[in-house]
Amino acid sequence: MKKILLLAALAAFAAPMAFAAEGGAAATTASAACKSELQKMGATDFKSLYAPNGTQGSAMGKCVSSHQKSAAANRVSAAKACQAERDMAADAFKTAHDGKSFNEVYGKNANDRNAYGKCVSAKASAKNAKQEATTLKASAACKTERGSTTESKSAFNTKYGGKKNAFGKCVSQHAKSA
Repeated sequence: MKKILLLAALAAFAAPMAFAAEGGAAATTASAACKSELQKMGATDFKSLYAPNGTQGSAMGKCVSSHQKSAAANRVSAAKACQAERDMAADAFKTAHDGKSFNEVYGKNANDRNAYGKCVSAKASAKNAKQEATTLKASAACKTERGSTTESKSAFNTKYGGKKNAFGKCVSQHAKSA
């Protein structure tokens, strides 16, 4: 029975990994973004940001969940923006895009029929990357603000509540103001 479960788990991970190795969408998943954040922030700050009262594992789960929710919202927003661009008058669009049509700007195959999907993907990916950069920049600012001296840590805790979630509050404030 254990062998069957092991094989099932292996199969569940093999397909996405093969897809990622081919450069598919799985290569830029929420999980990859969270692993990058964990590496850049450090385990303690990562846990403080995503699960101040939980475990490192629950922090990773909450990070992935957070990234998936924002990615879904970014896709909806990108779809609306691309639909608005596609619905623009042809002359107005061409004027704004160096004389190219919507399909010419975003299309990537022989007949440019994939333009809408490529537009949504490009806009959503750009917004995801911007949010990731904002979070990492806010984290770095909070590390600096917290400092390493007793006085700076005390001031940091006073400003952000002094609980386990102080780092998360700091990152949230810095990210919102960016």
